[in-house]
Parts: sequence; structure tokens; C-alpha cells
Amino acid sequence: MNIIKTGALLLCLLSSLAQAETTLFGLTLGKSTLQEVKQTYTLQAKNTAYGLPDSWNYYNVTGKQFDEPQLKEAALYFDNTQTLGSIRFSFSSPLEKYKELEAQLSRQYPRIKTVGFVPNQLVNNKVEFQNDATYIRLLYGYYGIGLIFSDLKYHAASQKHIAEHEALEANKPKKEP
Repeated sequence: MNIIKTGALLLCLLSSLAQAETTLFGLTLGKSTLQEVKQTYTLQAKNTAYGLPDSWNYYNVTGKQFDEPQLKEAALYFDNTQTLGSIRFSFSSPLEKYKELEAQLSRQYPRIKTVGFVPNQLVNNKVEFQNDATYIRLLYGYYGIGLIFSDLKYHAASQKHIAEHEALEANKPKKEP
């Protein structure tokens, strides 16, 4: 039964591979709006992600709303136009689940070489994938599994904002004790 549920989740997550856009659980990256998402899911706790403008928000959704028992929660990220740009799924699953997801993603998406990644206490393994429309990151670590799907335009814009934020932080004068 567990294998069937895992297979159903993978099919749901990966069903849009032949399309130019990515749709997960009825949500289309780069197209679904906050208003549309609110009609389907109950959103919790509006937050702003590190390094992104205040107008770029994310909301948590319980895993139960996706009818997937292994899914702890999802975070839905919206840009300044309130368009869905990224979804982060969090699983509290064993290493076997990570390996299963990695194998499935490897068959479906071109893999990106991860440059400069060094395993640490919180993240032991990381793989990245990308096609013409979507960037995917799969992480395995202390807190479980993270599976992130991002629209390429959203991903590029968010990375630019984060780099600019980090550059500003690095150039701030240091406070003396």
C-alpha cells in the first residue's frame, strides 16, 4: 500500500514533464495566482523569505491538504505579482525515500552538476535538476527531505535578489563591541 501511495505521489509530482510548464497538485508554476491558490488550499502564516523583497511572500500548507501521508508540509512562494513561483515540499522520510525520489527525478529531468556543495550537519545530500521550464532541488538532511520545484523565471529573479541582499549585508560596517 505504501508503495502505491509513493508511486501516486511521484506521478502527481512528475506528471507535467512533457509540458512547457509544471503543474503540481493543481498548481501551475509561473501561472497560478495567490487568489486561485486560496480557493483550493488553506494557507497558513504569511512569511517573507530571506533576501527577498517584502512583496515576495510564502505561505505554509499542511501536508494533509495534499492527501499525501508522507508529506509534512509545503511552502508556496509568490513573487511581487502574487504569482506562484516555487513550491517546497517537506517530507520526514528515511534515506530510502530520498534515493527513490532521486532515481525518479534522474529519469525525468536533466541533472545539473552541483558546484561547491559540501555536506554538513543539516544537509547530507543535494541534487539539482532543470528542464526548459523548471528548476528542481532535492535535499536530504537532518530535518528530512526537501523537494523544491521553481519556475525558471522566478528562480533567476529570486537568486538575483538574494545575491544583492547578501552583497549589501557584506558591505555593511561592522559594529564594534
